[in-house]
Amino acid sequence: MKTNMFKKLTTIVLIAILFISCDDDWLDPKPLSIYTPDNIYINKQGMEAVLLSLRRDLRADFYGGNPMPLTLELISSDIGVAGEQRQDMVINHDLFSTPTQVGAWEEYRNWEVAYNPIRDANVVISRIEAPEWQSENDKNEVLAEAYFHRAYWYYRLVHQFGDVPFINNEHTKPKNDFFTHSRKSILKKIETDLEFAVNWLPQKVDPGKVNKAAGNHLLTKIYLANSQFDKAINSASEVIDGGNYSLMMDRFGVVAEDERFNVIWDLHQKENKSMPSNTEGILVVQDKFGFPGAQTDGTRTMRVYTPWWGHASWLKDPDGKRACIDANWDPQILAFGRGVGMFRPCNYFNFDIWENCGNDLRHDTDTNWMPTSKILINNPASNYFGQPVDFSDSNPQDSVRAWFPWPQYKVYVNDELRPQKPQGGNSDWYVFRLAETFLLRAEAYFWKGDLVNAVEDINKVRERAHAPLIDANDVDLNFILDERARELYIEEPRKCELTRVAFILAENNLYGYTMNNFSENNYWYDRVTEKNEFYNVGRIWEQFEYKINPYHVLWPIPQSAIDANNGGRINQNIGYAGAENNIAPLTEITDEQ
Repeated sequence: MKTNMFKKLTTIVLIAILFISCDDDWLDPKPLSIYTPDNIYINKQGMEAVLLSLRRDLRADFYGGNPMPLTLELISSDIGVAGEQRQDMVINHDLFSTPTQVGAWEEYRNWEVAYNPIRDANVVISRIEAPEWQSENDKNEVLAEAYFHRAYWYYRLVHQFGDVPFINNEHTKPKNDFFTHSRKSILKKIETDLEFAVNWLPQKVDPGKVNKAAGNHLLTKIYLANSQFDKAINSASEVIDGGNYSLMMDRFGVVAEDERFNVIWDLHQKENKSMPSNTEGILVVQDKFGFPGAQTDGTRTMRVYTPWWGHASWLKDPDGKRACIDANWDPQILAFGRGVGMFRPCNYFNFDIWENCGNDLRHDTDTNWMPTSKILINNPASNYFGQPVDFSDSNPQDSVRAWFPWPQYKVYVNDELRPQKPQGGNSDWYVFRLAETFLLRAEAYFWKGDLVNAVEDINKVRERAHAPLIDANDVDLNFILDERARELYIEEPRKCELTRVAFILAENNLYGYTMNNFSENNYWYDRVTEKNEFYNVGRIWEQFEYKINPYHVLWPIPQSAIDANNGGRINQNIGYAGAENNIAPLTEITDEQ
């Protein structure tokens, strides 16, 4: 009874308040926070907050293990395939790389990973005139970095998905009338933007920020994509000959006095990547354990890129007992990590590119390279404890996920988050490194037919690695891509770079390729199926077949993006369902878009 009376009284009070206050402003909507776009993006400090977010977005490729976007780049290349039996790992591209299939989740993720920072960069670009800048230099420096981030992600999008919508402005209201722009119009736009940016980006910055060298490095890639080879040489030379960067030729960093290691090991240790004495790192994303604003969930490199040796019950000793176990604090687990073989390199990367490698430090089996012969039986119940695993005692089919070598110097990252079973801890990571700048300039020289200068740049990288030097007769496109594989494994977006090369060949009518039938005949597919034995024979792994086709040179546009854009038209790539509805892409980018 009392409860009912209380409810009635409460209702009467609320009605009374409503009528008494009907002329007051208490019903006017109030912002949930005083921090709104109109009072944040009014000065350099507010704009810097957006730039900080954009710098963090650059980390997406290299951290997390479910897997990270870079892994799909490798799965879609000549380097290797998915090792784990999951649809979103895209083993059979016919089945799982489609506009709507759940297996295309990773491709959708790459779409979102790019468009989210593009949206944020557009906030800065669209509002650049709003603040009261202390100087023109401050304004142009901020604008230059925003242009860099937008160009970075559009470079990735046009080599993952091809023609996509170019969003040129901040949109503060829902918009569903986007149209696809041609890849060439986008490349032309980001080339112009970056040409402005490199004039204003600072020479020296704190680690993790974007400087002039990073701008020129990215501009070199864009010039190559636009077949502007002389300009690519010039922009790369700005970095190489600018006086601020040089290849690390001598020992340095935290274990420089330890004779077990070498300069290649030093170059890739987490404590050394952002070190001031490291003159090779151009753009290095930050990931620091114990610093909440700079800490991710870790690189997961010891999980994604090493075999499933410890957890695999099918690795046997000569008696048929389990050879390896997945135990806390096991010395071999601590050294190799708790690998699950999510990504499986193919024989091209594991063996072919290392033929006649001499004393190449990148394949130094004493320290840097981990052959399978170093996987020891760690099961205490085995009579062969401490002896090398003999794979002939196991099922040969299991080699897909459990049995392959790996570059220890790249994947080993001490793991403070998971010390008992390390998966690859927090570490800064190279986005751009001078060794790649040399290889980009070598490629530009190659396209021009200047093999003398091309070989000189390639040999700079090989000399540091103690690899045998080559001469001009050895230089061709395959060798340049092989050298990129040796030097830039799990650093470069491999699929994007191969697709860029495929476009260059087709657009210049080289080697029998043209744009007329690009989705049916392209260099990307020919190289992948030539080098990657999983795709070229249709190997069966458990319930799935490794399969790829020429049209997979471009990933499917997510159907969800197409359907949500019912006021415009986003085209689908040729080969996928829905491409029959395509219209001609826009070739002009305007300020209104």
